Amino acid sequence: MLKGIRKNITVPGLLAPALRLRFHEFGFRTLSPFTVDLVSYDLQSGAKHTITLAIARDTLAAQDAVDAEIVARYRPGQPREGLLVQVVERLTELRTMARNWTPPPLNAKPERITFPARLWQLVDLRWEELGYASLSAYVTGLVRYDLLIGGPHRPQIPDTRRSVQDAFARVTVARRKSGARRKLYLDHLIERAEGRPLDETELEKIKAKIAHHLRTALLPP
Repeated sequence: MLKGIRKNITVPGLLAPALRLRFHEFGFRTLSPFTVDLVSYDLQSGAKHTITLAIARDTLAAQDAVDAEIVARYRPGQPREGLLVQVVERLTELRTMARNWTPPPLNAKPERITFPARLWQLVDLRWEELGYASLSAYVTGLVRYDLLIGGPHRPQIPDTRRSVQDAFARVTVARRKSGARRKLYLDHLIERAEGRPLDETELEKIKAKIAHHLRTALLPP
């Protein structure tokens, strides 16, 4: 059995409390297996990161504003009604949700993640391929998306034993190499709001609009 690859990352301090509640919500005792779970889903979906990448590339003030709104709206055990879901449900009236306060500066929180060795090479290629500045920014993007959607989802790797993670990693690698893509929950939400199936180009245009809204409407005036 291949030994796991340990990597140090940092997550925004504003997200840290909600993130801890989130991985406990799914029965994980530490952040590491939850992160591996998110990464595995991302590798299998092959989806573009139009929204979270735009947030990651924006100013620190814009990132903090989005993160503050994410944390303010997140509740463990809630249905799928996170900030992103609410924005999509109001695509025709992208209303302003600016919070009239400035979130306090919080230091980034260091974390250690152990990736299954079979996954690590794909992960290392994935964050650069998408255009993130670092592995930490990529993981933060996955965390933001998960919290932006909220609600339950089936863990990709419910068992944290290394043997189980290694077996699932083989499946993930095989699906990734096949090149198959699958639509995200967000894609289905957008199509439902639009009332018709959309091709990838149409979906990405709407996601770019949502990303712009999140990065601008939430900033204090």
